[in-house]
Amino acid sequence: MKEFTYKFNEGPLSSVGELLGDWNTGNCRRVVQYYTFLKKKIFLKPEEVLCPEAYNNTGIFIINENEEFSISKLIDGDIIYAEKIRNKEGELIDKSLKTFPSKDDYIISLHTAIFTGEKNKEIWHATAIEGSSCTWSLEKFLNYYLPIAVKRI
Repeated sequence: MKEFTYKFNEGPLSSVGELLGDWNTGNCRRVVQYYTFLKKKIFLKPEEVLCPEAYNNTGIFIINENEEFSISKLIDGDIIYAEKIRNKEGELIDKSLKTFPSKDDYIISLHTAIFTGEKNKEIWHATAIEGSSCTWSLEKFLNYYLPIAVKRI
């Protein structure tokens, strides 16, 4: 998987050519776009990756907001939408729905990550916590993020 430096404003790209081109920065939305193309040969346009549009309309829910997160339901390529619960220093933070003026604002704030299914490398994402794209164990991911929903393309 591609390694790149995390940059908050470096989201999805506009074309397959750009996606396959020479770039070295990105964010969690670019991870979704890149992995979906790499593994499924499906190019998601920026509006299909950016929230709230992506959350509301792209793919199908495997785990809904009100369901308990269960790794047993996931397959390679599933997109995890998660609320950040710890900052870079590991301190608890509140990024729950109640702290946002609207549900759309909350959904826009959600982090996205890809489930890979690889033992101890279950999550591939790009995060400010690492400052780059990275592969984490599910255990590490759950220490920093609370999964809210999972979608499948």
